[in-house]
Amino acid sequence: MTITETTPAAVTSPRKLGVIDVDFHPMPTPTDKQVAEHLPQKWRDYISRYGLGSFGGGVSPAQREFTHRLDAIDENGRVGVDPQLAVEQVVDMFDMSAVVLTCPQAYIITNGGVNMPHDMAISLYSAYNDALAYTWCGADDRFRASISIARDLPGAVEEIERCKEGPNGDKFVQVLMSPAGADPIGKRRYWPIFEACERYNIPLGFHVPGMGRQPTGAGRQNFYSEMHAAFAVLPLAMVPSFVFEGVFDHFPKLKIAALELGWDWVVPYSWRLDATYSKLRDEVSHLARKPSEYLKEHFWFSTQPLEEPEHPEQTEGVYQMFEEAGFADRLMFSSDYPHWDFDSPYESVPESFPEDRRRRILGENASKLYGLPLLPDSGLPSPTEF
Repeated sequence: MTITETTPAAVTSPRKLGVIDVDFHPMPTPTDKQVAEHLPQKWRDYISRYGLGSFGGGVSPAQREFTHRLDAIDENGRVGVDPQLAVEQVVDMFDMSAVVLTCPQAYIITNGGVNMPHDMAISLYSAYNDALAYTWCGADDRFRASISIARDLPGAVEEIERCKEGPNGDKFVQVLMSPAGADPIGKRRYWPIFEACERYNIPLGFHVPGMGRQPTGAGRQNFYSEMHAAFAVLPLAMVPSFVFEGVFDHFPKLKIAALELGWDWVVPYSWRLDATYSKLRDEVSHLARKPSEYLKEHFWFSTQPLEEPEHPEQTEGVYQMFEEAGFADRLMFSSDYPHWDFDSPYESVPESFPEDRRRRILGENASKLYGLPLLPDSGLPSPTEF
């Protein structure tokens, strides 16, 4: 059985390569009007008096104050606050059909709920979700929002229900949470979240950083470089927990989007998982299939950060291995705007690639996963036009 939609909501012109960006970051703070207006007065007063706790607002020294590309600073010296600037710099520039807004800012600011009142942390998640729906999606119809939820605090399912059943329900196309927390993700304490995602037929996305008290499995890093390089380690614990705990046998329609978590590890890691299963299958006899089959059916991945082999001529082999292993329809373009390591559609999916690969990665795969149409006559010029 496959859970991939076979037809996008609309098909772009064959002369254009439709583009959907699946990782695009609004970055307001709790005191910005777009967030604060959705926060109960009690918590606005608390933040004004006591702040966000000793861990609130970040997890390590950053590459820049906002980890931003230099031209993303608006006229007020801020980054990721003005949706119109974001539209001008990226959405219009590359004639995108849709953008999926991801706001890990919610769990970064709250530090997963550590060292602040839990009720305030939960309210902050709701306020950020409303900011995306009203301020960002209200600014441009191509924006679609993710529902950020607190992985290890009460109320995650209720927040999904509030967002999907509220006046902006059609604006929310994904649930988003940290890839690390108090327990491995396959544990049954998280299963109500999976049930809600299935019920509303929306993907469950995971985006860096890893939160909780042990984001690496051994404590916090001292350097931003260390944290950034280790992002791809997070799914190596997440994937086997999903598979071996039997999550996909209980939730056969669950769709997982691994965002900014790399993708070149997927094929060799699937070999390792299958080898483990072949030797120890008696212990996990509840599984109906090999681990690699669950990976191919239930997981999608984003391009950024772009995988860059030391020898550029090896790049094609990396993509070929991924595609020949059965993941050709599982890789989606992401820019990571407004961060310093932003990738344009031309950087992530270069013109040297075969056109059918470019079409899949730039827009078609995301269109099928999120149910977002590729707008007619929009996108990048096709090489066949020239």
